Amino acid sequence: MLDLKLDPERVKDKVLGFVENFERRLERFVNGAFSKAFKSQLQPVEISAAIKAKMDKGAAVVDRDRILAPNSYTVRLSQPDFSRLTPMGDGLVAEITRQVAAHAKKQRYQFSSELQIALETSPSLAVGQIQVSGSGAKAPEVANVTWTPALDFGGKRYLLAKSRTTVGRDQAADIAVNDSGLSRTHFAISWDGSEAVIEDLGSTNGTKVAGRVIKSQAITADTVIEAGRTEFVFRIIAKNQDGV
Repeated sequence: MLDLKLDPERVKDKVLGFVENFERRLERFVNGAFSKAFKSQLQPVEISAAIKAKMDKGAAVVDRDRILAPNSYTVRLSQPDFSRLTPMGDGLVAEITRQVAAHAKKQRYQFSSELQIALETSPSLAVGQIQVSGSGAKAPEVANVTWTPALDFGGKRYLLAKSRTTVGRDQAADIAVNDSGLSRTHFAISWDGSEAVIEDLGSTNGTKVAGRVIKSQAITADTVIEAGRTEFVFRIIAKNQDGV
């Protein structure tokens, strides 16, 4: 008769072995090319993780669709770690910034200005220690932030300065786009200071939002709009009231 009893110790060993293998694969993945250079020493992914934690702690909910996070971070390292990492130059900061920006996008954070990360040395830190400070718009400063709608397309950003902005191929449109697939005035976006609505203006080829043809529809930040041969992305940009 087949014995279906399982040895608890063998099961435990198998589970622990699986977890350890998974963690090793994950570590190799997140460290990427840097892991070959730094072995068991402080890894760039640890710096990224520290910045992400600081970002999460400093993020402030403005409303149900917007979360504002600090945009400027100073990372302090021990002198040995700083000396070892800084020869990587701009490539190191660029990689850390890429990882942090990806986290911000996933969390749907917005910044009052460009994301900035700087590395410094601190004599008070021991090898492997990291100290991160963040600055920029945080909860106490939320009242000083305004929100400006924009359209991203063709590698450029166009701020929507009017309460109703038209888009089309003709110069009569508020935003003229060199796209023969667009109607003269193809669609319009209305903005009341907190909410946006897109409206198709009887275009020949129609307007799509998230892949579906629409007539009129409310849109939120990061909505993808297809019209003619052009893909537009609607953004809501956080700006300080002084314009920064």
